[in-house]
Amino acid sequence: MLISTGGVLIRTLVEQVREMGRSTQGVRLINLDDGTSLAGIEKVIEAEISPGMDAGIEPGESAEDGQDDAAEE
Repeated sequence: MLISTGGVLIRTLVEQVREMGRSTQGVRLINLDDGTSLAGIEKVIEAEISPGMDAGIEPGESAEDGQDDAAEE
C-alpha cells in the first residue's frame, strides 16, 4: 500500500507489478501531483479466514477468544 501526503492510497498486489529488465527505468506505482510526496509504504498481509471463524470481529477483539483486549489490561 502506497500513501501520499495528499491522502491518496494505492493498494497493489505484488503479483500485479510486472517484471522489467535491468536496462529499463522501472515501473511507476503512483502518480504524484506537484507539491505531493510519498508519505509511506506499508506491506499489508491478507488474513486468511478459516471455515467457522467469525469474520465480523470488532476492533479491540482478538480472533482467538472474541474478548475485548482492553478489558484484559
